[in-house]
Amino acid sequence: MTTVQDYQISPSSWNRFEECPRKYWLSRQGLPRKAGMAASLGTAIHNSVEDLCNLEISDRDGGEVGWLQSTAREVLERNWKAERQEFMGTPRHPRWKHEMFSKAHEGLIGALGFLFEKAGLSKRDLSEVPIQVWRQVQSIVLATEATLESDCGRLMGRLDLLILDPASREEEVGWIVADLKTGRPPRSGLDEKVTRQLLFYRDLMKQRSPEQKSIIAEGWYSSNETIYVADGPSILEEAFDAWESMKVTEDPFQATPSESACSFCDWKAWCPDWWASRSEGLLDGGGTFRDEVTKLVRLDHDSGAALFERTTPIDHEGSLTGSDYRFGAILKGQALEQIRQIEQDESEGFLFLGSVRVDGKIVHMGDWSEVLQWSPLLKSTSD
Repeated sequence: MTTVQDYQISPSSWNRFEECPRKYWLSRQGLPRKAGMAASLGTAIHNSVEDLCNLEISDRDGGEVGWLQSTAREVLERNWKAERQEFMGTPRHPRWKHEMFSKAHEGLIGALGFLFEKAGLSKRDLSEVPIQVWRQVQSIVLATEATLESDCGRLMGRLDLLILDPASREEEVGWIVADLKTGRPPRSGLDEKVTRQLLFYRDLMKQRSPEQKSIIAEGWYSSNETIYVADGPSILEEAFDAWESMKVTEDPFQATPSESACSFCDWKAWCPDWWASRSEGLLDGGGTFRDEVTKLVRLDHDSGAALFERTTPIDHEGSLTGSDYRFGAILKGQALEQIRQIEQDESEGFLFLGSVRVDGKIVHMGDWSEVLQWSPLLKSTSD
């Protein structure tokens, strides 16, 4: 029986904590969520694989062909539409890229290819797959989108697929915990974060089904159609130790700024440490796309031309002063709408500029960018 806990950790929250405790602490503060196209594309593919695995086809003729190609596209279109609604309803989001549907479709075909392979079937065009062949695929799928919890209730994870291991012996059938990956594949082996995630799922499944002797964990990367196996001893004790350290406190956790931790952090507008670290030269401030903490000097509401002054941190608590460095910017679309709204609200203070594109001495901001009030969070707002 699972014990109810006041908080749980998942592989993603654990990885976030290991990367930067302050980032994890901020993620638990109920701050406005941010959506991204890569995550939405992945979710649409994941949900479509699940729907096709659970498709009711028991009453259809086994020799019927020509159905999977159209059905897969219809299922993906439905999930793509649902994901777009979720995306647009998220407080912080860039432009929805309709043109990425073709990439999602390619990813879905790649993901289905793994299932054919695991079922011992040759890969083929979806238009040539008969009903009876898809039934064979469905027969190896034990669970889709399963929620796993530790007996103590402290650990929680959601695995994509649990399937029969085709390489196992008949008298001792093994299981594969599979996690579908739609992002960039590893150059060699799995990185530490993905390995931790896969072993986390594997070990929770082992705890849940102690009678099952063979359970392995795999990452399925659809972009290069390659399967990577995660090996290693149990990590549950490490996870329990992490749980002890991850209870949110009133004061922020220590920040550990680094390029990997800060580059794609969603909470920079509330974290004073990354800006101080950049000012101190500990983080790279170059690159075509970068973030800034600024003061608006002037804005032409019609043209979107603006002049900003980069700020200088006074301390690691978010206090700022001005500087001699100013830069011009051209704002369009969402970025212009956001800065107009801030001015309309007569909000005073400094601004966080996310994903400005540098082009010589002028920077450009558009639907890919965001403008937020600089609001360093120094005390917890969560219950």
